[in-house]
Amino acid sequence: MRLVIFLALFSVTFSTSVMAFDAKDMERFEKTGSCQACDLRQVKIQYQVMKGANFKNAILRDTLMKETNLEDADLSGADLRRADLEKSILKNANLSGAILRETDLEKSDLIGAQLNDADLRDADLENSVATNSNFEDADLRKAYMKRGNFTHANFSNAQMTESNLKRSIAKNAIFKNAKLKNATLTRADLEGADFSDTDLTLSNFYRANLTNADFSNARMNDAMLWRANLSGANFETVDNLEQSQFIGACGNKETRLPDGLTVPDCVP
Repeated sequence: MRLVIFLALFSVTFSTSVMAFDAKDMERFEKTGSCQACDLRQVKIQYQVMKGANFKNAILRDTLMKETNLEDADLSGADLRRADLEKSILKNANLSGAILRETDLEKSDLIGAQLNDADLRDADLENSVATNSNFEDADLRKAYMKRGNFTHANFSNAQMTESNLKRSIAKNAIFKNAKLKNATLTRADLEGADFSDTDLTLSNFYRANLTNADFSNARMNDAMLWRANLSGANFETVDNLEQSQFIGACGNKETRLPDGLTVPDCVP
C-alpha cells in the first residue's frame, strides 16, 4: 500500500515537473524559434542556434540552455533564474532588466551585451567574457566573477557588495558610483579603471594591478591594497586612508596619494 501511494505521489510530482512550461508556448517556440512573454520554464533547449530570437519578458526559469547561440537575442525582462547558460553565446544580446539570479553564465560570451538593471545576484560569471558590456544599475551582489574578462565594461551605479572578481580582467572598466563593499579584487587587472565616487569599504585589492586607475572621492575605509601596483593611480581625494592599507604596495612618480602617505617605486 505504501509503495502504491509513493508511486502515485512520484507520478504527480514528475508530471508537474515535466509540464511546468506552457505546451502551447512550447509549440510556438518550436515553430518560430522565438517566444515573447512565453512560459518555457524547465525546458531543455541546449546546443541550439537562436540568433536574434525574441524572448522578451519570457519565463525561462530553471531552463537548460547550455551552449546555445543567442547572439543579438532579445531577453530583456526575461526571468532566467537558475537557468543553465554555461558556454552560451550572448554576444550583443539585450538582457536589460532580466532576472539572472543564481544563473550559470560560466564561460559565456557576453561581449557587448546589455545587462543594465539586470538582477545578477549570486550569478556565476566565472571565466565569462563580457568586454564592452553594459552592467549599469545592475544588481551583482555576491556574483562570482572570478577570472572573467570585463575590459571596457560599464558597472556605473551597480550594486556589487561581496562580489568576487579575483584574477579578473577589467581594464578601463567603469565602476563610477558603484557599491563594491567587501568585494574581492585580489590579483585583478584593473589598469585604467574608473572607481570615482565608488564605495570600496573593506574591499580587497591584494596584488591587484591598479596602474592609472582613478579613485577620486571613493570611500575606502579599511580597504586592503597590500602589494598592489599603484603606478599612476589617483587616490588624492580619498578620505580616511591610512598607511597600513598600503603594506607592500608600490607606485611611481605619477601616483597621487593624500598628504602624508607614501609608497615606494615599483621595481621593473
